[in-house]
Amino acid sequence: MTIKGSATFIVLLLALAPPAHAGRPLATEDASVLEAKRCQLETWADRSRVATDFWTAPACNFGANIEWQLGGARTREGGVSALTQVYAQGKTVFRSVSDHPWGAGLIVGAVRQPRRDTETSWGDPYINIPVSFQLGDPDRLLHLNAGWLRDRADRRDITIWGIAAEAKLPGTPFTVLGETYGENAKNPFFRIGGRVSAIEDRLDFDLTFVTRSGGVRADRFVSLGLYYKSAAFLP
Repeated sequence: MTIKGSATFIVLLLALAPPAHAGRPLATEDASVLEAKRCQLETWADRSRVATDFWTAPACNFGANIEWQLGGARTREGGVSALTQVYAQGKTVFRSVSDHPWGAGLIVGAVRQPRRDTETSWGDPYINIPVSFQLGDPDRLLHLNAGWLRDRADRRDITIWGIAAEAKLPGTPFTVLGETYGENAKNPFFRIGGRVSAIEDRLDFDLTFVTRSGGVRADRFVSLGLYYKSAAFLP
């Protein structure tokens, strides 16, 4: 799929389907945070013909309009399993798309890659700016991301970006979605798939298919995930 093809898909998606809620399995962030005193859990598996990545990413909002998240991946490849990536981040919004026609926020975090040959400790800081738009309805959303990441091992600065859209099928618990995302100097990834809400605004399951323009086998995978949001319980 080309970038032009991806843009056409997103336009068709928004034109044909009604409202949706942001969340898993999009890699592109939205301009909203958890309600205060709530927590959420995102967990998923990315399966390619080369390896399987198992991800877990809990997050909580303790107050001050900041959502804190700690995530990590364990990769199984060739019969061997190892921790391959960990990240920690804080996310806030200056204007939430949940309450306004458009919203914007800020994400600051850092990544640790323990399997790398060098620079295996915490580092690789990143900044991401999510902007979201309501498209005729508070739940029909388009998300845009632009950010920066510092790769300490390669001593280079990376531009990161993402474009995503999602919409709920009328009269059903199903949401269809699509996105393209990546970094400068590399071909982008494309995702298409859907999400089903088992408990509205609390428990979702998702299944998507991801590929990369000109990518190798490891860049083509199926992603199966779960999203759970708690009631308010934190002090």
